[in-house]
Amino acid sequence: MASASIEISTGTPDEFDVAADFWLAMRREVGMPGHDLAADWKARSIAYFLRRHEAGELRWFFARDGGRVIGSAVGFLLENYPAICLKTRTGYIAGVYVLPAYRHRGAGRAVTAATLDWLQALGCRRVRLHAADQARPMYASLGFSPSNEMIWEQVSRNR
Repeated sequence: MASASIEISTGTPDEFDVAADFWLAMRREVGMPGHDLAADWKARSIAYFLRRHEAGELRWFFARDGGRVIGSAVGFLLENYPAICLKTRTGYIAGVYVLPAYRHRGAGRAVTAATLDWLQALGCRRVRLHAADQARPMYASLGFSPSNEMIWEQVSRNR
């Protein structure tokens, strides 16, 4: 349960710059490389968030303490073979990040639950996410189960 001073709200387009900062913080914390980001990654991120938001396909949720954003999560729709699978919608949750000083107070769980609720309201019957090891118990408590997803990634080789 979130601390009494923490409130969950929907992010607005004028806050997408904050969302991009939290997304980058999450990437850094889980060790994702920064070399693959475009020089103008933030502008590109904001434009992407705005386009998907305006289409009703993306929503950011923020945890706030006294108005200050201290955590985030984003939900968006995956395409899921739209011309073939007409009755199945799949969502994705990403960018779940809470400032270190605010961890273990329920903010991560609360923004994830709000995001999951929104995706379910859109008709998603499946919601995916990639979990950091330390967050797996929290996601499991929300009903997520480990999957058999396998990832192939090309590794650049210095020769």
